[in-house]
Amino acid sequence: MHDRLIEARGILADPTRHPSSLVIIAARVVVGLTDDSAECAEAVDMLHARDPRPLHAIAASMLQHGGAA
Repeated sequence: MHDRLIEARGILADPTRHPSSLVIIAARVVVGLTDDSAECAEAVDMLHARDPRPLHAIAASMLQHGGAA
C-alpha cells in the first residue's frame, strides 16, 4: 500500500504530465491512504477539478464498483 501512495503522490506532484484519468485514480488513492489531512484536502481538490461530479456522486460510484483505485 505504501508503494501505491508514493506513486500516486508522484503523479499528483505534476498532474499536467499525466492524463486526467490517471490523475483521478491517483487522487483517489491519496484520499484513501494518506493520514495527512492537508494532503487529503489537496487530493480532494484535484479530484474535484478533474471530475466535476459532486463528491458524494464520486464516492457512490467508487463504492458501487468495489472501492477505491
